Amino acid sequence: MKLRIAVILSLILCLAVPRVSRAQDTQTQPVAVISLVWGAVTLKHQDADYRPARWLDAIYPGDFVRTTGPGSKLLITYFFDNHQEVLGSDAEARVDPTTLTSQSGGAIRKDPARNPFSTGGVQNPFVYVHRLVTDDFKGAGAPPALAREAAWLKASVRSYDPVTFAWAASPGVKSYQVQVLDANNALVLGLTSKAVRSKLSGRQANKLFSGTVYSWKVTTPGNATVLPGYDFMYLSRPQWKWYSETAGAFQKLRQRKQLQRSDYTDYLLMSAQLVRVDDVMSLCQEIAGMDGRNPAAFRALTRAYLSKGCPAHAKQAYQTEILLGGVDPIYP
Repeated sequence: MKLRIAVILSLILCLAVPRVSRAQDTQTQPVAVISLVWGAVTLKHQDADYRPARWLDAIYPGDFVRTTGPGSKLLITYFFDNHQEVLGSDAEARVDPTTLTSQSGGAIRKDPARNPFSTGGVQNPFVYVHRLVTDDFKGAGAPPALAREAAWLKASVRSYDPVTFAWAASPGVKSYQVQVLDANNALVLGLTSKAVRSKLSGRQANKLFSGTVYSWKVTTPGNATVLPGYDFMYLSRPQWKWYSETAGAFQKLRQRKQLQRSDYTDYLLMSAQLVRVDDVMSLCQEIAGMDGRNPAAFRALTRAYLSKGCPAHAKQAYQTEILLGGVDPIYP
């Protein structure tokens, strides 16, 4: 039976092909995400029927959202400036690129933009806009892949002064080479460390530009891979301040047991904007654990694993998403 299930899951992954029957399967990019749902709320993608709206559902221009019955409401967050809109009870609205447009019923409350760096918002929320391609899962089927990636998932980077990299020890390795690369994969910094942690000096950090995205990886002196690496943004002081305040407020709400799903969404979007891959990863894992029947949660988790360079874990999350009824084609 286990073998049969494994075969079925492999077929699901291999046979996923592009479809054009729904807006989220075309070239159209999502413009917002559902942050919170109260009561009976439904969502209609283009050329599809209304279905129950779910937390973290991406929404696209031309979609429709509807609330039914007293107390039903919908909170969405737009990517372009991080503002929120609330659709009241017994109402219907069309999703336009920068706002909801009322079609019938209750009023729409539009809150002010919350991005402290003017418009620009979450310019590329990878966990929502990335269209899967076959190469995303390259190497995912190798028998030791999951165990190897388990070590990679322990890696972390502090992306503000002092910039600090940490990773899991590799058996038998006594010295590590840390490389920081630019967008063209050119070497910016090369560091040697006997520990599984490396901190940039002020002089080294001066070679990085604030607000710029870099990647990092770890090898042995013989160039064997210890950590394939992933992206990070070297944060400016205002960016770090925004991150620190948001993270601090989130943790205070957690301690008081007052966290709402919209708080997770806000933290996730901020982390995506600031390329805080470690935070995106941990948040998506927690969200999937909280809402284990929601394909949108596993859609985000799939891309979180990919952003951290872990295709085998991404494949598992993707298979769960599809089994839960998600529509998420893999393109050649």
